[in-house]
Amino acid sequence: MHRFPLPAFLLAVILFAAIPAQGNSGADPAENLTYVTEEYWPMNYTRAGRLTGLSVDLLKLAWQEMGVPEQPIHLLPWPRAYDMSRVDSRTVLFAMYRTKGREADFKWVGPIVRGKTEVFTLRSRKLSARSLRDLGGWRLTAVRDVASANILRDAGLPYTGSSSPNTAIRMLERDRVDAVAMDALQFHHFSAQLGLPPGEFKPIMTLCAEPLYYAFAKNTPEALIKRFQRALDAVTRRPVYRRLLKWYLD
Repeated sequence: MHRFPLPAFLLAVILFAAIPAQGNSGADPAENLTYVTEEYWPMNYTRAGRLTGLSVDLLKLAWQEMGVPEQPIHLLPWPRAYDMSRVDSRTVLFAMYRTKGREADFKWVGPIVRGKTEVFTLRSRKLSARSLRDLGGWRLTAVRDVASANILRDAGLPYTGSSSPNTAIRMLERDRVDAVAMDALQFHHFSAQLGLPPGEFKPIMTLCAEPLYYAFAKNTPEALIKRFQRALDAVTRRPVYRRLLKWYLD
């Protein structure tokens, strides 16, 4: 069945129904933004009922550097968060791969850290591929609107859009698809959460190795982007940044 896009005004109503309005017109511009993220270990995720992760901690330190009080961060499934970023000019979406296909759609603050997306298969299938062209005719899946899905789309490769990493990994485990395109850290984290043996899967090719950023709407004032960038640069030059990298990535 074809999925026709919702009109922008209707999509906005659906997306914002459960999210409180931000700040007031007299507040610091950084307080009039809506900060949105997803469950994406180790960048942004929930632990003991609290949102944490490398990108969350860096954002909080950037707020401190800017003299901005800690702001609410809304946790949403990535497809919904991405749709929200398309209709609300106040949205800050993170952590997002800064790829060529997305470059012109956002303004960027970062980098947070370099990430990697790969194609994973079942080891027992003994499949191999060296290029995107080799994936032609494969049954593929990726979470909707993430970097790996966009790469498949831009290469003209049909794929099944999954609603979550868990769904995509289960499809691979049950042999409903030949391969999953996904961020490498995310794939290993969610497959372990599902209790699946790590030796069951193997990466066969890297789709991209790009930095992750905070993505702002295109009409965000340039002065605010520069202010965020200066604050983040100040934080990442300090020892605290190296400690965070060691804590979350080692």
